[in-house]
Amino acid sequence: MAAKKSKLSVYTLSAIGVMTAVSFISNFISIPIGTLTRIHMGNVFCSLSGILLGPVYGGVAGGLGAFFYDFTNPLYVAEAPITLFNKFFIGFFAGLISHKGGHYGEKASLNFVGALVGNLAYTLLFYGKNFISEYFLLRLEMNTIIANMLVRLSASALQIPLTLIVTMILAPFFLKAIQKAGIHRKLFPEHTEGHSAA
Repeated sequence: MAAKKSKLSVYTLSAIGVMTAVSFISNFISIPIGTLTRIHMGNVFCSLSGILLGPVYGGVAGGLGAFFYDFTNPLYVAEAPITLFNKFFIGFFAGLISHKGGHYGEKASLNFVGALVGNLAYTLLFYGKNFISEYFLLRLEMNTIIANMLVRLSASALQIPLTLIVTMILAPFFLKAIQKAGIHRKLFPEHTEGHSAA
């Protein structure tokens, strides 16, 4: 029994490591929106991490990938711990909902709702963090804060739909790949593959 748990732990840690790396790399695929924000692929892989690995492991993988990315950019490095916390919730909610009812990321409608809820939760946390920083720490005028929020809102209006579309396109391919490799069964030994992906 102990050997079985150890083997499962190795698969879990490996899966977290792979999705952390993919999440990290995907953050470099981005388009800056002024100096305040950007549109990027990072949130796609935070969402996919949750769908593929479940709420906790997926949240950790997506959050760590974004955390490490922040260390490569002087603009974001100071906020890396906050990014880890905020991005965790994309994967957490994506995984929580997509694995509901024993579907383990195999039902497209649950994947969509999970990714949507995760990204909306992150967006609220992101806006809250920026408001607190600009109002209480930087002491900016409210007009300036509102103007900054509107710039970020324009980016979010593109970021969220882009994330959902790409996530829904990629999820079946990634899921099929880890099922074929036997990784899915190792991560979720209690699950019998073959639920409807409808």
